[in-house]
Amino acid sequence: MGIKLRKSTKKKNGLLAGLLLSAICLTGCGTFLDTPVGVNEAVDRTEALQAQQNVPEAEKRYEITDSDRAVEGKQAAVIDLSRPEEAQREGYTWNDKDLTISGPGDYVLTGELSGGSIIVNVYEDEMVHLILSEAVVNAEQGAAVFVENAGKVILTAEEGTENSLSDGPEYRQKQRACVFSNSDLTLNGGGILRVYGFHGDGVRSKDQVKIINSGLYVKAKEDGIRGNDGVILQESDVEIECEGTGILADSPKDLAVLQGGSCKIVAGKNAIAATQYVSIHETQTDLYSVWEAIKCDGIREWDGEF
Repeated sequence: MGIKLRKSTKKKNGLLAGLLLSAICLTGCGTFLDTPVGVNEAVDRTEALQAQQNVPEAEKRYEITDSDRAVEGKQAAVIDLSRPEEAQREGYTWNDKDLTISGPGDYVLTGELSGGSIIVNVYEDEMVHLILSEAVVNAEQGAAVFVENAGKVILTAEEGTENSLSDGPEYRQKQRACVFSNSDLTLNGGGILRVYGFHGDGVRSKDQVKIINSGLYVKAKEDGIRGNDGVILQESDVEIECEGTGILADSPKDLAVLQGGSCKIVAGKNAIAATQYVSIHETQTDLYSVWEAIKCDGIREWDGEF
């Protein structure tokens, strides 16, 4: 085997030498020697590196998907919250005053629900899209919207509508917020959404909260908007009044990102607080707080001044 390998190598070396000699004769010695080896691969790597460097650091830390921007429903079930007995369909059920969504898909909610809650309970890989169209939910003993289990929930305020979600001061369960989610939560839409958290936080998720192209007002007894793994505001107009922290993220991989739009916060503690990362760019801010306006022990980026 060793003899065959050496013979084969000699043949390859001889062939390679011939090709090199032909190239030198045809192109000229200087031209050939000045040509970089693997030049195309080097250019590709450089362009890829430059493209990565041109992406703002904040956008490398989270992802906005098509579903986060979706505002229209496909074959959506329309539910009049004030007349539950007139709208029965597979995918949701009524239990006393509570509406439970048990199937994935799109649901348009309209009318007024007094005393009850909207509960989402689907499989961990399923998504539910709730479209609020002049909807009012006044819960008495729990969250107005409670995501018990889901892969992701999108909450849309339909274009041209005004919607309101509120809870009561006493809860039956430890849900901690007027809009409380155990999964990723996105708020979007061209309408107006007002959230009143009289028990605890206004909007809260154990994962991330994304607010995309939205008009949102939050008033809360404790924190305004809280996402354990992060809060992202993109091209939204957000106003928060709370006794705790306005925007709060608190986990080993948390972040608070404001990109575009406007944000006004009046807070009893910090206006914005995140352990790892805070980024504010191209956003009109008006921050009032009893404690430090922006608190972050990690990376802080802002067009303005800290």
